[in-house]
Amino acid sequence: MNVICKGFLSAFFPKTCACCGEIIDEEEQLCDYCREMLVRCDPIKRCVRCGMVKRDCVCKSRLLFFDGCIAPFVNTGAAKTALYRFKFGHRLFAKQFFAEQMALCVKNEYRDCKFDAICYVPMYRRKERRRGYNQSRLLAEELGRILQVPIAHNALICRKNAEIQHDLDARRRAVNVRDLYACSGHLDNKTILLVDDIKTTGATLNECAKQLTVAGASSIWCVTALTTDKKKKSKEGDSHGN
Repeated sequence: MNVICKGFLSAFFPKTCACCGEIIDEEEQLCDYCREMLVRCDPIKRCVRCGMVKRDCVCKSRLLFFDGCIAPFVNTGAAKTALYRFKFGHRLFAKQFFAEQMALCVKNEYRDCKFDAICYVPMYRRKERRRGYNQSRLLAEELGRILQVPIAHNALICRKNAEIQHDLDARRRAVNVRDLYACSGHLDNKTILLVDDIKTTGATLNECAKQLTVAGASSIWCVTALTTDKKKKSKEGDSHGN
């Protein structure tokens, strides 16, 4: 019966690529073309601490509360399209693809870390109810399943609805998230894997890491699905007249 139902659903509601909408196999998340168009992060070219391309390293100019930041993809092209459709367009099946790629990064680049718990960047409750889900929570849950690490649900809470970050520069982003988050428990001597969907300046991750540190965490390591490069963001902004 299950086979018949799956065949019926596949015939009338075929699975489509998260980027372009092309029909794909049930086991896939992206079509072959979009998979080839993904821009992967090169860990050799990035600062191991702040996660930025080495020419844009901010370690000497900012107080960082996390110990490292990694991501599988650059926030551009096919990866950006897929993530934004997952984030805003309810393409929830994309969480598996991104979580699998994030898990590979964690296993490779944080191989010496033994994580006690996974935390994720929370959303303001009213905003989460309106969207129907928190994409960072979905990624964290999938990542926890793959890595076999427990999720610390509600370890972080979002106190209020902040201004949208998208068009803010680094300084204003830092101000925008100041005191936005809080820890609801104790994390004494815990090693935490902190999850979010996109890293732009790192202001959100850093504020969350600060609160986790206040709660007693001994080390915080960040992983996101995408990371934004200043150079690529500038070019995309120019192309849109911004």
